[in-house]
Amino acid sequence: MSSEYEQNVGKLLAEKRAELENLLKKPKENASKINQLTLEIDALESMYENYNLGLNVFRRAQGGRAGLRE
Repeated sequence: MSSEYEQNVGKLLAEKRAELENLLKKPKENASKINQLTLEIDALESMYENYNLGLNVFRRAQGGRAGLRE
């Protein structure tokens, strides 16, 4: 199960990667754009990973507390 956030970040990440692939065909002409896209991809990957890590912690914590209250 994935959230709308995960889907949108994943979609944007795929678009940026495809754009980067096209720009890498002529790296000398597009050096600054390549650098910018690389930074954007790194940021999107971090956002995606951080969201998943936070959500996993939340899911574990929610089920873990149930046994303590009985």
